[in-house]
Amino acid sequence: KTLIISIFNFQFLIFNCLYSQQLTERTLTIEESVGLAISNSQQLLSAAQDIQIAKQRLNEARAIMYPQFEFNANYSRFNTESPLFLSPLLGNTILPQKTIGELDDIENYYTTKISLSQVLWSGNKLSATKKFAETEFKTAESDYGAIKNKTVATAAKNFYKLLALQKKLDTYNASLEKIADRKNDNANYKNRFLADRNMEKIKSCGEKIKKDLEIARIDFLDSIGIELNTIFAIKGELEYKKVSADLNKCLAWAMEYRPELKKTELQEQMDALAVNLSLSGRYPTVALGGNYQLEDKQWPFEKKSWNATVNLTLPIFDGFGQFARIKQKKYQYRKAQINRANISDSIKAEVRKSFIEYEYAIEKYEKKTKEAQTIADTSELYKNISFSEYVEITDVVLQMQLEYIDAVRDVIIAKIDLETVVGRSVE
Repeated sequence: KTLIISIFNFQFLIFNCLYSQQLTERTLTIEESVGLAISNSQQLLSAAQDIQIAKQRLNEARAIMYPQFEFNANYSRFNTESPLFLSPLLGNTILPQKTIGELDDIENYYTTKISLSQVLWSGNKLSATKKFAETEFKTAESDYGAIKNKTVATAAKNFYKLLALQKKLDTYNASLEKIADRKNDNANYKNRFLADRNMEKIKSCGEKIKKDLEIARIDFLDSIGIELNTIFAIKGELEYKKVSADLNKCLAWAMEYRPELKKTELQEQMDALAVNLSLSGRYPTVALGGNYQLEDKQWPFEKKSWNATVNLTLPIFDGFGQFARIKQKKYQYRKAQINRANISDSIKAEVRKSFIEYEYAIEKYEKKTKEAQTIADTSELYKNISFSEYVEITDVVLQMQLEYIDAVRDVIIAKIDLETVVGRSVE
C-alpha cells in the first residue's frame, strides 16, 4: 500500500512539473514574432515547396541538353517461325527466325546492347524549354516573396496593435488607481451624480480595452502561427521615429521591388517562350544516335552488331493543329501584357493611397504629441477641485493619453502598410 501511494505521489509530482512548464510565460519581441510568422506560415511553406518543384523542373529541362545513354540486357526463351520484335519495355529486341529443323526446339537467346542518342537541332525547342523552366523557377521565387511580405506585415501590425492595447490598459489602470487614492469627501448629490457618470465612462472605456486586447491576442497568435492557448507576453517599445517619404520615389520603388509586378513580367516572358515553343514545332528535328549490340544463343556471343544514325524528322501536316496552338499561345501572351498593365495600375493606386494614409497618420501623430506634452504635468489641473471635477479631469486626461497611443500605433502601422505596397523600406 505504501508503495502504491509513493508511485501515485511521484506521478502527481511529474504531472505538476510538466503542467508548470506548459504554463511558463513566453516573451516575444517584434523580431521573434516575425521569425515565428515566417517559419510557421502554411502559405510560405507551400510556396517553398513550389520553389523546390520548379527547381527540379529546371533540372529536368537541363537534362534534355545532354545525350541519352542506355544499357540493355535480355534473356529470352523462344520458339518462333518468323522474326519476333519485342516491346520497347523489353528493349526493342528482335528474336531471330528459326530454320525448319529447329522449330521443335525451345532455345535461349541473349542480347546485350548499349545505345546513345542526342538531339542536335529542333528549331529552338531545347533552349526555349530550358528558359521556360528558368522563368518558372523565378516565378515561384516571386510568389514566395509576395507571400513573405504579407506575412511579415501582418505579424508586425498585430504585434504593435497588441502592444498599443497593453499600453492603453496600463494607462487605464493607472487612472483608476489615481481616482481610488482620492476620497469623495462631503460631496453633494449633484457632484456624486456627475462623479458616478464619469466613473462609468472610464470603466466602460476600460471594458472595451480589455475586450479589444483579448481579440488582439488571438489575432497576434494566429498571425505568427502558434497555438491560440499559448501563454505569452510581448516586449517592445511603442515608439515612432519620423521618416519622411517621397511619393515619386515610392512609385519608382514599387515598380522595381514589388514581387507581384515581377511575377507578371515573368508570366509575360513565359507566354513569349510558349509562343516560341509552339513555333519550333514547324521546324525539323535532327538527331544523332548509335547502338552496339552483342547477341547469340550461347556464351561467348559471336554475333556483333553496331550502327551510327543521323535522323531527320520534318513535320508536314497535322490537320492545322500546330497553327491553332501557335495562335493560342499568342493570345495568352497578349493576355499577359494586359494583366501586367492592370496590375501595374493597381500597384500605383495602392502606393498613392498608402502614402496619403501615412502622411495623415504623421500629421495626427504630431498633433497628438503636442497635446500629450500639455498634460505631461497635471499637478496644476488637480488643485483646489471637488471629487466630481477630479474624476472629470481624470477622464479627459485618460482620453487624451489613449488618443496619443492610438496615434503612435496608427503611424507605425501606416508606415508598415506603405513599405508593404512599396516592396522595401522607405528610409
